[in-house]
Amino acid sequence: MKANLSLDLIVDILSRLPVKHLLCLRCVSKLWRSLIDDPDFINLHLRHSLDSRTNHTLILKNTDLHTADLASLGPFAKLEHPLMSYNHGVEIQGSCNGLLCIRNIVEDMAIWNPSTRKYQVLPFLNSCKGYVCGFGHDPIADDYKVVKIIQLGGADGKPLESEVKVCSLKRNRWRKIQDIPCVSSFPVANGVFASGALHWVLTQKLDLSEENTIVALDLATESFREVPQPEYERMIYQLNVGVLGGCLCVVANHGDARVDLWVMKEYGVKESWTILFSLVSEDVIGSLRFLKPLAYSRCGNQVLLEHDKINLFWYDLEKKKADDVWVPGMPFSYETEVCLQSLVSLNVKRRQQNGEDNREPKKMDDFLSEGFKLVL
Repeated sequence: MKANLSLDLIVDILSRLPVKHLLCLRCVSKLWRSLIDDPDFINLHLRHSLDSRTNHTLILKNTDLHTADLASLGPFAKLEHPLMSYNHGVEIQGSCNGLLCIRNIVEDMAIWNPSTRKYQVLPFLNSCKGYVCGFGHDPIADDYKVVKIIQLGGADGKPLESEVKVCSLKRNRWRKIQDIPCVSSFPVANGVFASGALHWVLTQKLDLSEENTIVALDLATESFREVPQPEYERMIYQLNVGVLGGCLCVVANHGDARVDLWVMKEYGVKESWTILFSLVSEDVIGSLRFLKPLAYSRCGNQVLLEHDKINLFWYDLEKKKADDVWVPGMPFSYETEVCLQSLVSLNVKRRQQNGEDNREPKKMDDFLSEGFKLVL
């Protein structure tokens, strides 16, 4: 006896499949292609992936990009990207909903979905001065935005100033929104996206006496605000922000002796800051100065962290124990980024318009014709 499945049930089943399977199913028929390409289906698949902590990849960056499935941390495979490398590779400026913002050494930038291999090159913006970036999603306009905070200068301990420029995929041009009286603190880090906003640790003076501030840029209103910080138990040597399980988090470094990882359970509420765990120097080999939280395990009882750009380890929240991770194909030193596998689409444009420069990176035409090299 044949069982006829309703369309709603078919859609629900398909929305829980990995992207690589859905890309194959697009070739079955025009109907399946139309269904999988539908924006409502893409959003449904995205929500399921975010809610279930599935369909994530871990990307390691040294000169090249390498990727592995986050759940299994299987062998790393080289990941081809659409920008010219000029023998220097690319930098990952941010990750959001399966899209990566990447930049090469000559300041070409692109938004790229490594799962579907679609990309959009951004208008060229020459930033000869120091800057930090951020990349995230504006939920009101349903638009993706890249932000540059460009340091304007300053000397003798005087307050510094930065100008802020935004490029959205829909407008496809850079525009200035405002100046802010601060610059990125040390270590310089790109913004992290959580709860509809990008977050940086900024300072108003280039000296150790100035307390760092967590600043958020709401991508819908394009306005800045200060995020309340936890009540730290001791002096902070270094402060970093991150995202863990969709929540804003803070890595508070008290020197080489101890690091606390705080999670903001309810966004914007100071009282919701909670210490997830603390690490002391005996827990890991090497310095505690550079720790980056990456993701929870699927069961939620472990946290994956990057340590000093040369090591990955799982921290067991119940056993309070750290276990090093080694995977075949890992480079010796690297920076890490977690990227969701998604079908989120881009309007691919071969030539840029309305930008400050129409320069276009090479290696584009043959990139999509090579077939899928991403190993998931």
